[in-house]
Amino acid sequence: MGIMVEIQAKDGHKMIELNRRRTIRERCLNCSGWSWKEVAECTLKDCQLHPFRTGVGRQDSKKRTKAIRDYCAWCMSTEQSARCVVRDCPLWCYRKSTVERPNIPLYDAIQERIAVNE
Repeated sequence: MGIMVEIQAKDGHKMIELNRRRTIRERCLNCSGWSWKEVAECTLKDCQLHPFRTGVGRQDSKKRTKAIRDYCAWCMSTEQSARCVVRDCPLWCYRKSTVERPNIPLYDAIQERIAVNE
């Protein structure tokens, strides 16, 4: 079972149901310019998500969860990944030890912000 979130996609944003396994695949796709071939041939062995990038085979769920949190801490350049504001990142809702379910789609939040600033 996953969480419905709005994430950045090749052609804008899309609503998608994500679990931790698919979340990592989506992040790797984003990193590789949405090329499955690049994900499969990824040479960034020091990336915390590398062992989980293809989403196939047996994976330790605790190690996968830790890899997501470690990657988020690396991305934020701090151990405080809970403060991340990049809501269209597929890893966003899994960045903490508890799952944070988004209340409203990202697009609606952006539109509300624009309306307030006008």
